Amino acid sequence: MPTQLSPLDGPRAITDADFPQTGPTQAQLAAMLNWAVQAPSVLNTQPWRFHLQPDAVEVHVDRDRQLHSIDPDGREAVISCGAALATLRLVARHYGFAVVVSYAEPDAPPDLVATLRLAGPSRATSAEEVLYEAIKRRHTNRDPYADIAIPAALLTDLAVAASAEGARLHILAAPDDRATLATLVGEAVRVQRDDPATVAEFRTWLRPTGDRRADGVPDEVQGGWDRLSHLYSEARFLAAEAEQLAAEAPALLVVATVADTPADWVRAGQALQRVLLVGAARGLAASYFNQPTEVAALREQLAALLGGEAPQVVFRMGTPIEARGTPRRPVDDVLVRPA
Repeated sequence: MPTQLSPLDGPRAITDADFPQTGPTQAQLAAMLNWAVQAPSVLNTQPWRFHLQPDAVEVHVDRDRQLHSIDPDGREAVISCGAALATLRLVARHYGFAVVVSYAEPDAPPDLVATLRLAGPSRATSAEEVLYEAIKRRHTNRDPYADIAIPAALLTDLAVAASAEGARLHILAAPDDRATLATLVGEAVRVQRDDPATVAEFRTWLRPTGDRRADGVPDEVQGGWDRLSHLYSEARFLAAEAEQLAAEAPALLVVATVADTPADWVRAGQALQRVLLVGAARGLAASYFNQPTEVAALREQLAALLGGEAPQVVFRMGTPIEARGTPRRPVDDVLVRPA
């Protein structure tokens, strides 16, 4: 049996020593993508493509990796690209560049998310360096978390991080609100588990032990959400486990936006990554309960719980007992070089 691809292979193995401090700007931008591709994405689909320009890189959605049953509008794919963009911004700042980001206009090509352009030398702030150092420490952790409360000051820092990117972080603290969201998670799991198209998409992206593909979610990091559970367990058991994880989470969080346009999805992705990196820098991990945002009727109920804002990402945070990451594709797999 072939050895499974390790999360420490590929882009995760790149260090500062590998960055070309001198040389063509395009080579520097291409090297920065080794960090950008470590951003989180729905089911680790890594639904992004990067188009190099002489002094810039365009971030595009890779529609071949969109989950057309779970994510028919491409909202979660765009959120994933937003998280990659936020990471790329931090990396460029770490390597001493000012950056200018131009977001796609409504009449832009449909897959374009944004263009990041290098704009001359500029020293990163100490806060940016802290977040840069957290990029490799951030991993989705689907296992139960330690029974340790997150300090109120840290929760405030997470909310400020989301606000800095134009989104809102809702921290569900009231028992009734937490119970309502946990119930929505369980109901959404039941709905999706009974849908053959959704189950087929899970089958596509959940990886058995020994699989060498550099995407998807390997069995050993799925926690209770392993491939066999998704494909063969009764929906009620999956729903009960999801509800319990949500109800017992040290922090139950929702990234939301006032509007619900593709531009808002990009903001939500950047906000999510900034929140995750602030948390990772302080020893926290996260995993996702996005099912209620993927079922239209339940998303409306969740929006009502949030005062009418559009829920984009539902997740929990806490202190991990054990942290493991997922593999990433090589940059050459996601990079479109100029002709």
